[in-house]
Amino acid sequence: MARKAQRVVRKAVKPLKLYDHQQSCVDAFVKEQIRKFYLVWHRRAGKDTFGLDFGRERMLERVGNYWHLFPFHIQAKRAIWKGIDARDGVRFIDRAFPDRLRERDNDTEMSIVFPNGSTWQMLGSDNYDRMVGGNPCGITFSEWALCDPAAWDYIRPILVENKGWVMFITTLRGRNHAYRMMKQLEGAEGWYVDIKTIEDTYKHDGSPIVTKEDVAKEIAEGMDAALARQEFYCDPDAASSGAIFGRQYTRLSYQSGKPHETNNRVIRIAWGAKAEGISAVAFQDNHIIAVHTFLEQNLVDAVQSVVRRHPNSHLVHHALDPDPSLFSSLDGYGVVASPLTKDVHMQHGHVAAMLNICETTAIAKERLMDFSMSYAPFRDQVDEHELTNDSLSEALAVMHTAQVLRTVVSKPLDYSRYDRGVI
Repeated sequence: MARKAQRVVRKAVKPLKLYDHQQSCVDAFVKEQIRKFYLVWHRRAGKDTFGLDFGRERMLERVGNYWHLFPFHIQAKRAIWKGIDARDGVRFIDRAFPDRLRERDNDTEMSIVFPNGSTWQMLGSDNYDRMVGGNPCGITFSEWALCDPAAWDYIRPILVENKGWVMFITTLRGRNHAYRMMKQLEGAEGWYVDIKTIEDTYKHDGSPIVTKEDVAKEIAEGMDAALARQEFYCDPDAASSGAIFGRQYTRLSYQSGKPHETNNRVIRIAWGAKAEGISAVAFQDNHIIAVHTFLEQNLVDAVQSVVRRHPNSHLVHHALDPDPSLFSSLDGYGVVASPLTKDVHMQHGHVAAMLNICETTAIAKERLMDFSMSYAPFRDQVDEHELTNDSLSEALAVMHTAQVLRTVVSKPLDYSRYDRGVI
């Protein structure tokens, strides 16, 4: 049983007054009865603080369970649950949820129970398989561009039944699933879609929240110029320069997705790991069924999660120097060691070859397209081992996994379908 955190009397803190671009969302909810929000806002536009405030007001209006999802569970604790606003030293959750609104906290589960019976909890989209049955009536996806898109497909039916609301808040990360979803929703009935760069957001006194001089200062102090365009101007293409699997991205984009039909054949799982990331690709022959990624280097939890996501299936695991006892004790269907080349150019060639012939399910296609446009190891001539941000860790883990997968695809390459173009 999770330990309940002791209630601590904190200094009274007033919630921040909403900016105009934030208030417009509230007006759409209250006056226009909009229940689906897709907000692409620049860095420092107040995305998560607004998400917390919005959730608080909805909990007071309707008793229910409310979730605030980050891409990874560990990020939720670092960024919000334990996060402190540098402007005044106040914890984000203390400002959003004052003491008078909180009955008790649970630090282990990162949840708060309110006097009216509502609950609010922080979760990670990487554990979406554990969420089914939670019955929320309001959900916020934070940094949706980095979340697992499969999480929305799992949760969507619950909100339809509950007539609940959902809010996606993000900054673009190339033309991945977040960008494609934004384009698809533009003009869609029942959706509030809003894109805000630093030229569109203002403080209460009319001055910009972030000025062009602020951005120039960030670049002068070492921020990559392409990253600055992505973060402050919502440019989907800025940080994709240098991606080496662009041709493979194009091929995947034209595929409609081949559904996986349940059968009694073995499902193989190719495992890879880099820095903090772990990745697993489930496949049969050259049909990729799913791509799973995990931020933390906890292989036991990752394997258990993958096994849960493929119930009633015979699994065989492939990895570089795997621990047979670890895998066999979890599901008992075997593990195979796969050799990998250490030559980086050969690695890229192996992955390109795999992406050139594979068929995918619709959801696996989304993850592989994200990877294809985000993996740019030679951008700015930076050594990939010096880069440790979460999204790169995930991309490198997928890269490693793809190499493993390429060595174990059971069918020989069909060269009649092979794209011989330069990768």
